[in-house]
Amino acid sequence: MKIHTIFFSLALLIAPGFSKSKGKNDSPKSTIERIEKKYDALSKTAPVIKANGKPMCQSLRFIQEDDNLVKDYSKLRQIAIIRHGEPDMVKTGQYTCTEANQFLKCYDSVCIIVPEKPFFELGANEEVEIFSSPLNRALSTAHYLFGTERAITVSPYFREFENTIKESDSKKKYSIKRWKTTARIKWMLGISKPKNIESFSQAKDRAKKGAAILDEASNENAKVVLTAHGLLNRYLKKDLKKMGWKVVEDTGNDYFGTTILVKLDE
Repeated sequence: MKIHTIFFSLALLIAPGFSKSKGKNDSPKSTIERIEKKYDALSKTAPVIKANGKPMCQSLRFIQEDDNLVKDYSKLRQIAIIRHGEPDMVKTGQYTCTEANQFLKCYDSVCIIVPEKPFFELGANEEVEIFSSPLNRALSTAHYLFGTERAITVSPYFREFENTIKESDSKKKYSIKRWKTTARIKWMLGISKPKNIESFSQAKDRAKKGAAILDEASNENAKVVLTAHGLLNRYLKKDLKKMGWKVVEDTGNDYFGTTILVKLDE
């Protein structure tokens, strides 16, 4: 009897430890760490997608239930923020101020160089809410990735932070990158205030509203995708993180650069 009592007492002491350990493994933090490790593993074996023989990006996907990473998959929400593909236009050379402004207009109207196949993989019956910027380079990216049969919500909240170059009669020529970067810095610092475009403060407020749209959409559909633009996407990511979303994959800011964020409901 005494031996049985001792074993029973030990079991009572040890059991809470086991229970606590199991709870720790199923905590949101541990689950997110497992998802991060899964993406690390996928990145080592994912095929490279090419366009005209040039490597563009690696294949990517959402976490699926059969990955067995989440105890209750119904509580997992996922958002993928994708930068548009490479615009189908010549971007080298030197430009005057007038030519640079004309370049920006063309940049907003052209489609993208389409790779050999979609890099973001969706199952035929995989339910996903898709959003896109109205600018052609983003919308054509959405069509390339998901086809034209899936519903795509096009919203002005997801257009790029606006940029324009102050007109000048100067005939000096610079690279388009220099023109754009200089104009963008002046705009962000408030030195340049072009007419008919939003201020930097207004653009950041728009990004906050865009992040709220994506977050709200994920309540209805647990998987959300956005095709948009580099600078906007940075602020969307920042705002979503403030709302409790966690970044589990980030392939950078280049063309097709993708950030995947997750949130676990309690």
